[in-house]
Amino acid sequence: MKKVIAIAIFTFLFFSNASRAGLATTGSVYLNAEPGSWVGGGIGASEVLWTHGVEGIFSISKNFDKGVTVNFDDGKLWSFNFAAPTYDAATNTNNGNELTVGFYDQATRFPFNSPTKPGLDFSGNGRGNNTLGGWFDVLEIVYGQNNDILRFAVDFRQFDEREDMSGPSTYGSLRINSDIPVNPVPIPGAVILFVSGLMMLTGAPGMKRNLTIQSA
Repeated sequence: MKKVIAIAIFTFLFFSNASRAGLATTGSVYLNAEPGSWVGGGIGASEVLWTHGVEGIFSISKNFDKGVTVNFDDGKLWSFNFAAPTYDAATNTNNGNELTVGFYDQATRFPFNSPTKPGLDFSGNGRGNNTLGGWFDVLEIVYGQNNDILRFAVDFRQFDEREDMSGPSTYGSLRINSDIPVNPVPIPGAVILFVSGLMMLTGAPGMKRNLTIQSA
């Protein structure tokens, strides 16, 4: 019954976002599913690389939590959702925050994530999680004049049915209209934070990232 509810919610989110999404110009996603991953088991192999216009069609839009939703239609309706915590401590408001370049840890299932935690959801092919944990690393995000998403690059890892990130997982590297190549090797969150902090202290150049707001 829980799986049916998860699938019903995913279908609603997919079609509600698809109606206002813009088609990608270029897009690709690399996915690597561990044995036992419920959602990852639906990709048809332990690892895949899907490309826009070849295996299916990518579209991208903002979701209702000011995050990003990417849909991939290969006949099996895949959806990737990312959102920052909705709570803003600086203003003591809970109206949502725009996604920016950076690492988001301790993510839980979008759109049911706590206001103080980021939201994440990778679903498709009739498979979805009722509970999940994970992280995502936004490498590039470019907003257009109308606040639409022009370019987006993110790496993520989603753990099935466990918020403590101990269950089987699927790693993904997703690019929409981005020149940053997909990364088939996941970098653990602790390493990302350590390297980023070290580079800030030493003044060394960091990993390639790009946050831009520009006119379309």
